This record gives sequence, C-alpha cells and structure tokens, in this order.
Amino acid sequence: MAAVIVVGTLCVLFALTNIETARIDFYLVLLAVFTIAVGSRATVQIPRFKSHVSVSDTFIFLVLLLYGGEFAILLAAVEAMASAWRFCNRKITVFFNAATMAVSTSVVVVVLRLFGLYTENTFDGRAFFWDNQIVALSLIALVQFLVNTALASTHASLKENIPPWETWKTKYVWTFFSYFIGAAGAGILVVLTKTMGLGIVLAALPVIFFVFLSYKMYLKNVEISMQQAEQAEEYAKVLETQSDALRESEERFRSAFNYAPIGIALVAPAGKWLKVNRAMIKILGYSEEEFLASDFHSMMMQDDLGDALVKVHELLIGKIASYQKERRYIHKNGHIVWTSWSVSTASDGKSEHPNLIFQIQDITARKSAEEKLQHEATHDALTGLPNRAFFMKHLSDALDKVREVQDYKVSVLFIDLDRFKYVNDSLGHLIGDDLLKEIAARLIECMRPEDIVARLGGDEFTILVQGRYDINEVTRIAERIQKKFAMAFNLRGHEVYSSASIGILHASEKHLVSEDIMRDADTAMYQAKRAGKARHEVFDEKMHSAAKEILQLETDLRRAVEREEIVVCYQPIYALATGRLEGVEALARWNHPKLGKVSPGKFIPLAEEIGLIDRLCEQVLRRGCQEIGSLKDEIGNDVPLSMSVNLSCRQFAQQSLVKSIEGILDETAFLPKDLKLEITESVFFEHADRAVEMLNRLRDLGIEIDIDDFGTGYSNLSYLMKLPISKLKIDRSFVSMIDDEGGNDEIVRAIVTLARNLNLGVIAEGVETESQLKKLQMLDCEGGQGFLFAKPMPYEKLREFLIEGQQFEIPGAVFSDIPAISLIQ
Repeated sequence: MAAVIVVGTLCVLFALTNIETARIDFYLVLLAVFTIAVGSRATVQIPRFKSHVSVSDTFIFLVLLLYGGEFAILLAAVEAMASAWRFCNRKITVFFNAATMAVSTSVVVVVLRLFGLYTENTFDGRAFFWDNQIVALSLIALVQFLVNTALASTHASLKENIPPWETWKTKYVWTFFSYFIGAAGAGILVVLTKTMGLGIVLAALPVIFFVFLSYKMYLKNVEISMQQAEQAEEYAKVLETQSDALRESEERFRSAFNYAPIGIALVAPAGKWLKVNRAMIKILGYSEEEFLASDFHSMMMQDDLGDALVKVHELLIGKIASYQKERRYIHKNGHIVWTSWSVSTASDGKSEHPNLIFQIQDITARKSAEEKLQHEATHDALTGLPNRAFFMKHLSDALDKVREVQDYKVSVLFIDLDRFKYVNDSLGHLIGDDLLKEIAARLIECMRPEDIVARLGGDEFTILVQGRYDINEVTRIAERIQKKFAMAFNLRGHEVYSSASIGILHASEKHLVSEDIMRDADTAMYQAKRAGKARHEVFDEKMHSAAKEILQLETDLRRAVEREEIVVCYQPIYALATGRLEGVEALARWNHPKLGKVSPGKFIPLAEEIGLIDRLCEQVLRRGCQEIGSLKDEIGNDVPLSMSVNLSCRQFAQQSLVKSIEGILDETAFLPKDLKLEITESVFFEHADRAVEMLNRLRDLGIEIDIDDFGTGYSNLSYLMKLPISKLKIDRSFVSMIDDEGGNDEIVRAIVTLARNLNLGVIAEGVETESQLKKLQMLDCEGGQGFLFAKPMPYEKLREFLIEGQQFEIPGAVFSDIPAISLIQ
C-alpha cells in the first residue's frame, strides 16, 4: 500500500507539473465538480454480477479524451479520494484508493501515447479519428481494468494469504463491464461534443444522472423479477423434494418403528393394543396376534395398574402431555419384567379421543443391579445382616411411629461379645470371621420374625424390637441369646465358646432421636461388662448419670494429670519381728475440687482405660523419688528407708518402660537399691515373655521386684520361678479374713508357706487389728502395713512422723540397736 501511494503521488506530481492551465475552462470545472460531487454516487450494480457502472468513470474518461491525460489523472485521484472518504475511516486506505486510480489512469495515458492514438494536438477531440476510436476506447477500458484489478488483487492476496490469481478471478474479473460501459459512454459523449459542442454535454448532465437512476431502478426490477422466478422454481423443487422426502420418511418411520431397540406400541384409548413392534414382542414374549387380541391392563402388574390408569386418563383429557414411570409387566412365561414406561398421545384426526403411544424399555437387569448395590450398601458383607446405616434408619422410623401410634413400643438390645479379641489372636481372623457368622445365625434364631438384627461392626450386634409386645419379651430374647451362646461353636475343627454382654434399652419420651437410644443401650451393655460379663442389664437413669459422671471424671482427670495435681501419699511398712520402719509405699491420691477425695480404685482404672496411666505413674515415681530422696539426705544413709511404687500392667505395653524408669532415677539421683517396684500377677498373663525380659533388666539395675495383691489374679507358679522376685505381698482381702480369735488364716498360711519354699519374703497388706498382727507374727510373716501401724500420709506428715519416732510397739518384738534420727530443722 505504501509503494502504491508513493507511485500514485509521483503520477499526480507529474500531472501537476505538465498540466496546461490554459485549457482550464468553465466546462472543465463543471465536469470536475459534477464528477466528484454527483458522479461517484450514481452507481448501478449489474444483475447477477458484483460489478457496478459508475457515472464518474464515464466523466473521467471524457476528460481524458477532451482535455488530456494530466487533467484525467488529477480528476481520477481526487474523485477516488472523495469516494473512499465516505466509506472508510483509515487514511492509508483512502490514499491507497486515490493512488491506485492515479496510477491506472497514468498507465492508460502512457499506453494511448505509445500506440499513437492521439497527439498533443488531439486533446480537444477534433483529431480523434473514427477508425481508431473503438481501438482507443477498448484500450482505455482494458488497461484501466487490468491495472486497477491487479493492484487490488495483489493487496487482497497479501492480506488474506490467497494466491493473486484466485483473488482476481473470484473478486474482480466481473468488474470489466463497468470499465467497458464507462469507456463506451465517454466515446458517445465525445461524438456528441464534436457534432453539437461541449455545452450540449453539460446540459445533458442532469439527464444523464436521472437516466442512470431510471436504469438503476429498471435493473433492480429486473433483478427482483429474476429472483421471484428463481424462488418459484426453487419452491417447485422443494415441493417435489418434500413429496419424495415424505414418502421416504414414511418408509423410514415404518422401518424405525419395526426395528427400534425399545418396545413401541400404538394403543387405543380403551387400552387395546393396535400395533406393536418387534422389540415389544421380544420384551414381553407375546406374539403380534396375541397382543392385538388383548389389552395392556392384563399384562401390567395389578399393583401398578391403578396409578397407570389415572395417568392415562389425564393424558386423554389433556391435563398432562406425557408421563414416564417404572412399571412392572408380566412376561408370557410368568416372570416379572421391570420396564421404563413412557406414554404420550397421538391423534389421527378421525376419532374423538387420541390414541396412546407406549414406549417400553426393559430395565430388569438394571433393577437387579440396583437392588444388589442397595443390599450391599445396607448389609454387612461378612454376616449378611443389616449394617449400622440400615439399622439406624429403621430405628428412627420406629421412633417416629412411637409418637404416632398409641401403645407402640421400641426396645433395643446392644450385644458385645466377651473376649472376642482372644479368638482372633489365638486362632486367627478366619476362625474369628466364622465365629461372627455363626453368632449372626444364632441371633436370628433367638428373635421374632418382625425384629431386626444388625451388625454394627467388629463384634457388636444390635436387635430392634418394635410393635405391641410385652416388655418382658425383650428380656426373654436376651436369655435365649445367652443360652444359645452357652453351646460350643464348632469352627473348622476347633471347639470355641463365646459369651456376650447385653444392654437393654426400652425407649421412653426422653429418647428423641435414635442416637439417644443407642447411647443408653451402649451404656447398659458396658454396665453388664463391668458386672461380670456374660449377662444382660436393663438401662435405668442411674446408669446414664454414672456414664455422665465418668465422662466428666475423665475430663477432670486429664486436666489433673496435665497440671500435675495428683499428689503422693506414703504408708509406712514395718518389720513385724522388730517393729522397725523398713520403708514406705508411694500411693497416688486425687483431691478433686468438687468431689473431694476420689478413690484410687476409681481413677486408676479410668487412667488405664483412657491411656493416661503411663504419664500418671511417671509423675508418681518422679515425685516419690524427689521427696523420699530429700528425706534420706536428711536422716542419713545409716537408717534404711526404701520406697515401693506400683507399676500398672498397661505400662508393660510401652517398649521404653525400663529407659523411662532409669531416666527418672538419674534425674532425681535416687538409688536403685532403695526402690521397690510392685506388680500384679496379670502382667504375666497379658505380656508374658516381654514382662519377664523387662523385669530382669530392672533387677539388673538393682531395683527390687515384688508381687502385689498376690492370690487375687491369674497365678502361674512357673513365672514365680523365672522372675527375680524378692517378696510376695498378701492382699488385704485375705488378711481381713482373720477373725479376732486368729481363725480363717488358711489362705494367708498357704501364701507364707509358698513364699518360704521359694525363698521369698512376705509382706501383709491391710493389717488393722491386734489379732491379725499376732497371727501374722505366728506365721513368721516378715513385714506389714495397714491402719494399725499408720495411714497413708503426705510428705510433710511423713517427715513429722519420722521426727516423732520410726518404731511401732509390737508385743514380743526383739529390738536391735537403732541409730537415732537427727533431722535438720
């Protein structure tokens, strides 16, 4: 575009330089004004072609023939610029169009001069010979056309990335007519000028303009007539095509109807089959004749028919346009076919009521898959029983029914197997799974047909009892379960016994949601476990209060351990032969801010259950070592003072137990030989070889190991032979059996005899009477502790106690020389 503008500018400058100003006259100015102002606006599009005939082209050619090439170049450039300015805002495009006309007109002038068609004296037209006129006009039209279209095609080709020839052939080849007509018109005007003068031409300008307008209207009407003729021809073709298409459509419809993959049928308003396709015959199994001799009422399931007839009636009266629903049909062979049934109306214009169109898809396989998925989602994969989600939904429904139906009851049995973990641990999970299956089968045998038994998960099962029933029937169900469980289970050659703890909950007005019922049933089940297992308990409000109390106690215990509010009290241990204080036992005590003193028998098992026992025992051991260690520093090492501390069975599950104890001893500088750790017999049952290995490591450190509460737990004498045990502590329950006359001492006597045979020391706990003390002395029991000697006391009280004197006056005791205790005040 820039190159064309530069060349066009040079052409304009050349024309301005060589123009003969003397030839300028009134007629030339008038022609120029008319060409620029009016001629460019008078254009006529040639019908069926993209080219236009413009009056301005004729006048430019006329100026070329009458006044010379320079005037024509300038007029062409100015007219093109004026025309382009009306249609385009881009300046470069305006100048490009003006330059193009200047270049093409300049080329026309050059070609005419090269061919000698006119000389310098022929610009007025008088020397223009008739035998050269047609050749000159043809050259003018052809050269102008070729140069203009070549430049325009090149520009479009570069812009749109299309070959120039394709652009010229597609867009510009038809514009030759406008150039030809313009040149011809100019030739005619030249002839008129030669014969009548230039004034006649100027006088004819308005006529020419209106002739052009009339011709434009004429061509427009011709184009409209041609378009109407073409439309009529096209419409005839469309009608013919539609007629053929209608026939083809009818054929296709018949084919589509007969071979459609879904069942399609035309049904009369009364329900009679009028037409069925092959898929319908295949889905329901009836032949076409059997269909046409029957109606759809007899083939649809009676349970689904009522609602279907209502919807058909609504369709027939126009209340609804269509209807779709899953419906069951009866196959000719008798089985049920699940279908997706769509029905709509199809009027034939003859009958009063429209016919019905049935569309039926066989979804039996899908329904079976859905039922299977639904069963898997709501039932336990192992036992086949309903799962938690299924049970909770039906429990919620039953609870809603309690509020709606008078005398309707709901009860829940919450069942938890006792010691099921040991079956898995000893016989493996496969046997455990077999046991769960057998238990599920026996539970089903124990309940009523309308009851629901479910597996919540693990070894927990629930039974929902609902309806109008005697409330004692629920208890009888629990008793039947216990009897069933009392019989052995034969599992792959293994004879296994199992029992269950059962919690029973009868719903009341306080149970608003299903979660409330499950909470209280679970509470009753745990009460049954605490009461000894293999039994059932019926929930009452006291259990709920106790559960809330335990929950609050758990929260408070966590806070107390976090803040180290558990205190340590010390109970002296005496040698019964001398009355001399040999040591103390460190005991954990908890003074609750609201409840007061909480029994260790209450908070120690709770700490074991919630996983706080390790931290609690470490706090007790650390504080005991600190306090007794500082006390030993005051009284001196000449006076023996050992400290006994209890270890929980749960602590032996901790791999770092020995390192933890060793670290506390190093931290507090407490001597291992002054520490005695008391364990219970359950350690050997639950941790076996691990406990033996840990206790040997502790004994190697110099720590003494004693058995606490001996005789009350699981006793395995072989472990007494393996372990580095120093003493047995007789449980207070056996000591309390000794009466005022010293009788009922058989168990104590047996324990003392066993200890003597194993070369172990013996300490009696819970000594409270003189008769118990005398009997223990007679049996040669070495040590004792209890309220008879001293109650457990805090550190400050123990310090005062030692100042007052560390001996107990025991009748018949033989006292040896005891160093005096001198405490720094």
